[in-house]
Amino acid sequence: MSTNRRQFLARSSALTGAALAGAFGRFGIESASAQAADYKALVCLFQFGGADSNNMVVPDTDYAQYGLVRTAGSQVGIPQANLLTFTASRQGGKSYGFHPSLQPLKDLYDQQKLAIVANAGTLIAPITMADYKAGKNRPPNLFSHSDQQMLWQGLLPGEIVRTGWGGRLADKLASMNTGQKIPTMVSVSGTQVFNSGHDTRPFVIPGNGGVLLSGQGADAVSTARYNALRSLLGTGGGNKIFDGAASILDKSLSAADAANPYLTATLPAIIQTAFTVGGTLLNTGLANQLKQVARLIEARGALGVKRQVFMVNIGGWDTHSNILTAQANLFGQMAPAMRAFYDYTVAAGISTNVTTFTMSDFNRTFIGNQTIGTDHAYGGNYLVMGGAVKGGDMYGTYPQLFLKGPEDTGSNGAWLPTTSVDQIGNTLATWFGMSSADIAYAFPNLVNWSAGVRNVGFMA
Repeated sequence: MSTNRRQFLARSSALTGAALAGAFGRFGIESASAQAADYKALVCLFQFGGADSNNMVVPDTDYAQYGLVRTAGSQVGIPQANLLTFTASRQGGKSYGFHPSLQPLKDLYDQQKLAIVANAGTLIAPITMADYKAGKNRPPNLFSHSDQQMLWQGLLPGEIVRTGWGGRLADKLASMNTGQKIPTMVSVSGTQVFNSGHDTRPFVIPGNGGVLLSGQGADAVSTARYNALRSLLGTGGGNKIFDGAASILDKSLSAADAANPYLTATLPAIIQTAFTVGGTLLNTGLANQLKQVARLIEARGALGVKRQVFMVNIGGWDTHSNILTAQANLFGQMAPAMRAFYDYTVAAGISTNVTTFTMSDFNRTFIGNQTIGTDHAYGGNYLVMGGAVKGGDMYGTYPQLFLKGPEDTGSNGAWLPTTSVDQIGNTLATWFGMSSADIAYAFPNLVNWSAGVRNVGFMA
């Protein structure tokens, strides 16, 4: 197959904003009991814009070095009295604090169902400050939103046609879904690099409701048009390229037909209860995306899936100004939604089967700017949530918060990461069931780390 044809078929799998994708495995039927016996899901929550995690996890024991720059200096910090404090045994038993809007997640940390990975970022290989300044093993285009989003998701610096490690996981584990009616990879975040494998395309669903073609409705005319399209797709025209594209579209529409009854039905009581906080059903963008994920997890038996990879997102983290107001709002949306989703998995009896983790473009500078915001930086702190998480602790190494200090790549506090995305991904993939033989396929940079540190250790 020529490169152009491959590209045509790949691009044709993403139809519209709510559209579909399609190269996935065999179809069939498998019992719900069999599904329940061996089911796992990974949920990637991407914070688009570069989340300032210096305010998500704040030093309490060592608050003086934080406060000197962030509160007394540039007025972009959290007062020590407002921190939701906790201890981290892996950080020498020091005390830290969550942002005050993160109480629902702090509660999960205390229950040992949520862990922190400190000072993580995009790396090609282990790197020292001397390496960084000499340009050795330095990832390309640091501090660029688009490039770092692709690198976090794809881990393939310099590759022209990028795939994501979520899609590559789906490539290798789709064979476990022997009766699948929808693809292994499901995105409620549009078509992203993370979602695409070499053999896998995501099933892209909207944040609310079912998957429809542009202009499709429930009226008789729309139904007739849809049925006519399905009939035409099965006729074949003798042109291999267009017949291939038609086959992909047909499989995509079949996936939509299988999923839509669950995406459009009245919200199941188990999900509604979990997402009702203070008597009100959460209705934020992220909460609605996670409800969609929960709907498909509830239908896992009928849809024939034992392994699923999901992607959701929350944007707005490019906080060059008014960071304190913006973060209070964003964390105030993120924390209840994540906690509600976890509570759903507990109620469904699958909390140990579902793991949610965060990613973002990068962290932001430690020092504030003239508009009470922070600018693009490097290593940051990330969250992992679920019943199989060895929570209540902080993994990796929390940075020393000194401007121009041993971990500052510049002069404004852009921390050199000490844990790589590859290490985080490998830890999740190992729990997910990825064989050691396939790890290099999903995480090509991991070979640059010694075997003893490739697994960060936050999964049971």
